[in-house]
Amino acid sequence: MKLRYIFLAVEIVIMMFFLLPVFSNILNPGNIAGMFISAVLILITVFWNKFKELCENMFKHTGGKIVIISVSVIVAAGIIYAAVLTGLMINACVKSPENSQAVVVLGCKVKGDSPSRMLRRRLDAAAEFLSEHEDVFCIVSGGKGDDEQISEAQAMQTYLVQKGISEERIIMEDQSVSTYENLENSCRILKEMGITGDIAIVTDGFHQYRAGFIADRFGYDTSAINSVTDFYNATMTPTYYVREWMAITNEYLKCLKR
Repeated sequence: MKLRYIFLAVEIVIMMFFLLPVFSNILNPGNIAGMFISAVLILITVFWNKFKELCENMFKHTGGKIVIISVSVIVAAGIIYAAVLTGLMINACVKSPENSQAVVVLGCKVKGDSPSRMLRRRLDAAAEFLSEHEDVFCIVSGGKGDDEQISEAQAMQTYLVQKGISEERIIMEDQSVSTYENLENSCRILKEMGITGDIAIVTDGFHQYRAGFIADRFGYDTSAINSVTDFYNATMTPTYYVREWMAITNEYLKCLKR
C-alpha cells in the first residue's frame, strides 16, 4: 500500500511538470501528451485493484491475451524509443564547438519587437561565444509570424548589436518559418559564401539533435552552443522533451518519404 502511495506521489509530480507550462500560456503536443499519460498512470494507481482484476479476467480469453500482450509490447517499444531519442538528444547537446567557421542562431518567439525569454537565452549564449571568437560570423534565422511586429531575425540582430557584436558579422535570414527552413536557408547562405566546414548551432539543448540531423542532410557537421538554462526553463524541460520526440519522429518520417 505504501508503495502505491509513492507511485501516486511521483505521478502527481510528473503531472504538475506538464501542467505548469499551461499557466505560462504554453500548450503544445508535448504537455498535452504528458498530461494525458500522467492522468492514465494516476488512474491506474488509484484503481489498481480493479485494473489488476480487469487484466486477469481479460487474460483468461484469447482475445484479451492478444490485447494485453500487444499493448505491453507497444508500451515497452515506446519507452525504449523515447530512451534512445533522449540519449541522442543529450549526446548532441554536449558537442562543444572546436573549429566552427560560422554560428547559426535558430529563431524563436518574438513578443512585439523584442525577443521572448527563450530567444534571449539563445542570444545571450551566442553573444558570449561570438565575443570570444571574433573571427566567426553569425547567421540569425527566423521569419515574421502573424502575431509578431518584426521578423525574429531582425529582433535577434538588434539584440546582438546591443550586446556589442558588430552588425557586419551578423547575416539575417528572415524567410524561414520552421526549424527545417531555418537550416535549409542558412545552409544555402553558407554554401554561397563558400563555407563548407563545421558550424555551431545556437538553440536550446533539447533542440540540438533535430537541428543537427537536418543540417547533416544539407552537408554540414554541427556542434552545439546551448542556451543557458534557468529555473523557469528547467521546469519546462519535460514538456519540450516530449514535444521534441514527436518532432524528431516527424523528421524521420519525412526522410522515409523522400
